[in-house]
Amino acid sequence: ALEVVRRAELVVIAVPSEQLPSLVAGIAEVGGWQVGQLVLHTDPAYGIDVLRPAAERGAIPLAVHPAITFTGTSIDLRQLQAGFAAVTAPAAVLPIAQALAVEMGCEPVVIAETDRAAYADAIATATEFSRSIIGQSTARLREIGVENPGGYLSALVQSTVERALREASDAPPLI
Repeated sequence: ALEVVRRAELVVIAVPSEQLPSLVAGIAEVGGWQVGQLVLHTDPAYGIDVLRPAAERGAIPLAVHPAITFTGTSIDLRQLQAGFAAVTAPAAVLPIAQALAVEMGCEPVVIAETDRAAYADAIATATEFSRSIIGQSTARLREIGVENPGGYLSALVQSTVERALREASDAPPLI
């Protein structure tokens, strides 16, 4: 696996948050990163600072987070086409990160390194809260005998979320 990393022009790292720093550092320790190599991670919680061990060996650090929840099915391709991706990169190579987001089918949105923690919090709030609320609602419906509570709530939840997102998009920015 290390030889694959050494030979790759682009290394995409998609691992759980807690594994990312040690993986990047570990590859650096054994001389896995190459000068000019693109190293991209997809974790919303980190910008490019987590890739410093790779950058110190000449690799080009990129953070690109597609703002979707992956299902592992073809639905992901549709969601990528309709989605956005948070990109963080050094100014000189920011166009490369943006182009990679576009190649995935996403519209790139630049997130500053200093804003990555707030970005990750926003993403976690939306995903975790949504899952929790849906879980509570389907459990209550199941308790009262509603068959297929997820299917029952599907149109209601989707239309409610779409309306909330539309209203949030139409709202004037906070100053």
